[in-house]
Amino acid sequence: MAGALNNLATGLNLTVRNVATHTRDELTEQEGMERLAAYSYFARLLDQCEIRRAKEPEGT
Repeated sequence: MAGALNNLATGLNLTVRNVATHTRDELTEQEGMERLAAYSYFARLLDQCEIRRAKEPEGT
C-alpha cells in the first residue's frame, strides 16, 4: 500500500499542483472540486494507515 500511496501523491503533485502553478487560466468550479476531492481521498487513505517505526539498532 505504501508504494501505491507514494505513486498517488506523485501523480497528484504532477497533474494537479504543478499544472495549476504553470498556467494563468482559472479553474472552473467543477475542476476545483475534482482536484479537492482527489486530495481529500488521498488524505483519507493516509489517515487509515498504520504507522510502524523501525527499531533503532542496539548500542546507538
